[in-house]
Amino acid sequence: MNAETDATHVGRAAILIVNGGETPKDDRWIRLCLDRIARYTDYPNYHIYLWNNRLGAPELEAWLLGQPQLTLLSAAAYERLHHPHRTPLQRLYHLAREEGAKYVVTLDSDAHPIRSDWLSFLVGRLNEGAALAGVWRDEMVPAIRPHVHPSCLCTTVDFIERYQLRFDFDNTHSQERTDTLAHFTWVAEAQGLPIHPLRRSNQRSFHYWMGGIYGDLIYHHVAASRERVVFHNSPKGFVQSDQHRQLRDETAELLFSQYDVYIEWLQGRAVESTFEQKMRQLMERAEDTRNLAWWLRRVRSGHLRAGLWQRIRAYVAAASKKHVLIARAMHWMRKLLHFVRPKRKVAVTFQLKPMVQSFGPQHLHPVAVHGWQVRPPDFVGIGAPKCGTSWWYVLMTDHPQIVPHRVNLTHPIHKETQYFLHFQYHSMNTEALDIYRNAFSAPLGTICGEFSVQYFLYPTLLEQLATAAPETKILVVLRNPIDRFISHWNHLITKRGKHLFGTLNQQQRYHYKTVSLYTEAMLHSFYGIGLSRLFEYFSHEQVLVLQFEQMVQSPETELARTYRFLGVDDRFHPKTYHQPVNQGCYLIPKPDADERARLAAYLKADVQRAAALCPEIDLSLWSDFIEIKGK
Repeated sequence: MNAETDATHVGRAAILIVNGGETPKDDRWIRLCLDRIARYTDYPNYHIYLWNNRLGAPELEAWLLGQPQLTLLSAAAYERLHHPHRTPLQRLYHLAREEGAKYVVTLDSDAHPIRSDWLSFLVGRLNEGAALAGVWRDEMVPAIRPHVHPSCLCTTVDFIERYQLRFDFDNTHSQERTDTLAHFTWVAEAQGLPIHPLRRSNQRSFHYWMGGIYGDLIYHHVAASRERVVFHNSPKGFVQSDQHRQLRDETAELLFSQYDVYIEWLQGRAVESTFEQKMRQLMERAEDTRNLAWWLRRVRSGHLRAGLWQRIRAYVAAASKKHVLIARAMHWMRKLLHFVRPKRKVAVTFQLKPMVQSFGPQHLHPVAVHGWQVRPPDFVGIGAPKCGTSWWYVLMTDHPQIVPHRVNLTHPIHKETQYFLHFQYHSMNTEALDIYRNAFSAPLGTICGEFSVQYFLYPTLLEQLATAAPETKILVVLRNPIDRFISHWNHLITKRGKHLFGTLNQQQRYHYKTVSLYTEAMLHSFYGIGLSRLFEYFSHEQVLVLQFEQMVQSPETELARTYRFLGVDDRFHPKTYHQPVNQGCYLIPKPDADERARLAAYLKADVQRAAALCPEIDLSLWSDFIEIKGK
């Protein structure tokens, strides 16, 4: 294939690039990458899809928009990406596939071609039968076995779709340690498909990992804009990271100031003696000779000082999440410090804070400009309270295809907007409905929604929701209505009560607990009423009913069922299924057997109604209502 080949007779190649960095200086990497693609690509039918993670850089964005053959997608400032590289790659791939790409090339922003036939060569290997072609990483042995690395990985849409591969997570669920997109190689090898590796072709190297030329086609600097530079087969810690950062940064300056000489040195060509001497010094430093000069350089670099405290805090935070005892120890240590501090008498005032807050356009995060669509919610969870909905929402949003809503309040409940509660039985005009619809935005291939647990049984609310988002999917989570009621009543006393009881005398507090909070908690256990209203406005196909007890018993199965219902890949496995959310202690006594029987008799007719509306409800999971199952 040559440069004069008619573009209409060759398959479209999509080049996927994720740009990162935090400072204007980091922008030089993507500028160099795109400049070299434009200079060294003779393949006639290619298009660049670039995801920009560096927000707040208008000059860079304007420059990117001016590049030919480039589609820009951007991150949202309010979204925490599941992975800064994998997640954007999937979104870029989704768009490229929709626009007719036949070949897909991933390219790191600190990698670039050094020969004009690089893309023609890679595509040619695929046309000869290879499933994958690209940078062959074997430097990580034995930590990770050799694989084609995403710094330059070339494959076909047919291969990806045939084996249902994803960029944002390893859906093969390999038990071995993997790097980004390494599972592409594992699948190709398992299927006995050919792989064309671009092996490291340096004639000279200053480091076994960094500054690599592969197949005499691609240069990859490695970790150009990362804060920490620790390789999989290197000892972890600040010593390695700091040493690697110094080496990376100094060679980067040579790359940008003396590009041609630097590449020629790597390729083994003769260079000036002064440059040769610089590279020899770098090679010596890369050997990790810890003499006095080595330690002085580490201290002067500032990397160690800058990262040490951050590292300590991150370690403590991570340990607290993994180990309950550490978290409890930290909690009681804070309490102890508060206790031993000198106490000063101050006037205590209690401020009544609303539990939910209405929002308007001013409370919405700005929409990511490039590649995102504002649309009504794809899903809405409507309840019921104290049925594990916070836990389930965390598991749902662990999925890289589910993005958060745009609502930004002073004290936000992340999963909930509670928007319709503020309209009560009043009608909603077009402006009010549009505000709600505009609260949701997502890039192609992802979905966005909310989970407001008051919606299920709040009067007239389902009618308002159906007007605002008639096509949305509805999630309902139910729990044994007695257990749910007790948990809800206790929650209202312990959470809402702490904001109110300080202003009430003992008699007022008693009435508030036994009248207002008790009846509110009981209202949300009447599932039959809620379901009958729900099916007036939404079809059964739009509704997924889950049971808390089944979710606890089989979280993997029920979560996969939830993913399928929402239309996202159900092969994703969150990191944990059993992380407790919103657990608290009980301040009210739980009912004994006689008291439970009395509550069951009160709720029996409504449970029968709910079971008739949703036969999928398994009453054997609700021991107080098993006798209804046989009727």
